[in-house]
Amino acid sequence: MFLNSISKTLLFVFTVALASNIAYKFYHKKRKKDKPEINEVIMFCNVASPLKHSKYSRCKISHSTDRLLHYINAPRYSVDVCMYVLTNPDIINALLKLHIRGVKVRVILDADMAFASGTGIKRFDKIGIPVRWMKSTHLMHHKFCLIDTSHLDVENEDCTPLMIIGSLNWTNQAVTGNWEDVIVTSQKDLIRQYQNEFEKLWLQFKPIVVFRLNKC
Repeated sequence: MFLNSISKTLLFVFTVALASNIAYKFYHKKRKKDKPEINEVIMFCNVASPLKHSKYSRCKISHSTDRLLHYINAPRYSVDVCMYVLTNPDIINALLKLHIRGVKVRVILDADMAFASGTGIKRFDKIGIPVRWMKSTHLMHHKFCLIDTSHLDVENEDCTPLMIIGSLNWTNQAVTGNWEDVIVTSQKDLIRQYQNEFEKLWLQFKPIVVFRLNKC
């Protein structure tokens, strides 16, 4: 009688555990399935458009710029920037804040444009954001950004790996005065190819040495 009671108890516990495991897997599978894929196109043009206040900028900016800054400020774990030229102050400030917040930030720039007027290279160097380049007769003309792709193959509900890519250089001229386009996507097959390209360049390119002038 006693053994029969123990057997029933063990069977009950096993049944509850099995049911809980099945329910857990179903719930997380459903959540993963229900997680929306991101595929957004952001167009920039030189035609005057209404400007708006934004939490991402001290100045009024266009809706397109606001959407771009929304994604650039989104990383939780990592952001890798591969950009021909980067001088937009709102984007530079966003990358600095991400680094201070503990997000891993890496930047690749074209050698000829690394010290262009308004570039954030010295500010990056000052707080420890690594920047790399390759001195060459050829341009490093890529314009893409990878967000949280360090967690691309990790089951993680609190972040969505993204890629930002298009014709847009991250400059004031580009976001306010040119016809440009940007695509933001969470498609893993596409992201992985650009992730491989970034890692390849990161190994090939060299750290930028910023010479600090000591006061006499």
